[in-house]
Amino acid sequence: MSHIFYTWSAQRHAHPLTVDAAEGARFHTREHGWLWDLESQTYNVNAGHGNKHIQERMIAQIRELPVAGPNMRIGVREQLTAVLAERTGLERAFLASGGAEAVENAIKIARLVTGRSKIVTRRRSYHGATLATLGIGGDPRRAPFAADLPPAIHIDDPYPVPAGEPSAWVQSLHEVVEREGPETIAAIVLEGFTGTNGMQHPPPDFWPAVRAVCDRHGILLVDDEIFSGFGRTGRWFAREHWGVKPDMMVLGKGLTSGYAPLSAVMVSAAVAAHFDDHKLWCGVTHYAHPVGCAAALGALEVYAEERLIERADQVGAVFAQRFQDMSQRPDLHGAVRDARGLGLMRCLELDRPAAPVAARLLERGAYVPYRDDLLFICPPLCITAEQAHIVADLIADAVAENSSSARA
Repeated sequence: MSHIFYTWSAQRHAHPLTVDAAEGARFHTREHGWLWDLESQTYNVNAGHGNKHIQERMIAQIRELPVAGPNMRIGVREQLTAVLAERTGLERAFLASGGAEAVENAIKIARLVTGRSKIVTRRRSYHGATLATLGIGGDPRRAPFAADLPPAIHIDDPYPVPAGEPSAWVQSLHEVVEREGPETIAAIVLEGFTGTNGMQHPPPDFWPAVRAVCDRHGILLVDDEIFSGFGRTGRWFAREHWGVKPDMMVLGKGLTSGYAPLSAVMVSAAVAAHFDDHKLWCGVTHYAHPVGCAAALGALEVYAEERLIERADQVGAVFAQRFQDMSQRPDLHGAVRDARGLGLMRCLELDRPAAPVAARLLERGAYVPYRDDLLFICPPLCITAEQAHIVADLIADAVAENSSSARA
């Protein structure tokens, strides 16, 4: 009998894999042997499994100073926040434990700085599973708690439109801000690149338009890079694709490559200055944990030294081409409706539920996350082009077999 609650599952129907080893872009289970990890566990093992440098960083920190309260100054925290400030171009870091906690703290900071209360997000967005973060997002996972959550304030999703046509979401943005009253809005919180709500490419005017609205009304722009950060899209941060600088950034997942819990809220000099003479009402026991800080330093070093950001861009292009080829294969009979993404943050939109395809892939050596009619392909950034072709072959065969069996 297991004594564990498994996440996002009715416990009677939970069938967790038994993991006993992991290396590079794969992990080993007792049930299926070695599997290509196309979820990077929970989209966080960006540096890959079994990275010795990150492990050694953590072990050294455990031996030197494994515990220190979050209000203590210690070397590893100073080192990490200096590196993060340089990478993000933002002045100050608040270190937390998990991504949702970081988003909650970003909300608190925005409200403290502006004196306003409202938070605006995209209609289909996900910023975490705490009550506050479910409350601001539009993800269906908020449904069981909807009666207890304040009404969310959403702008339309920025789906691409044909050249020359106006973007409906731009009008939505202006309408929402005017309806709510710009003087009441503390922040607009947006994912750097949308994750499991579809990985839709925003039109080129999306980020610049949001930045302009924030500047006009004194609203803080918060870039949630928890999923899309640290090379996942082929850039250090997804916002770099559009060249817009936010007032705040939220970091998690790939910050430590999943080797230890840690997240961060990065803020501009202007936001940081507010707290020179005003109290920062934030803090929890295990925030800024020394071992998590060491893991993050190790991960950042690995990303740079092994050029994993560049690899994500290059190998992502391999997947993009293979998936484009799949969408045009006559034997698939339109089974792939769309293939989209950036870097190693990709998805296939199928013409039917994706669960049977994921089940076929599991039997053939690949663990792939799915949702409704979407398959997500987000392997560790250490995956090679050769390995990407192996994975793409497995996916193409599974989609083709599923399509054939459905027609039979």
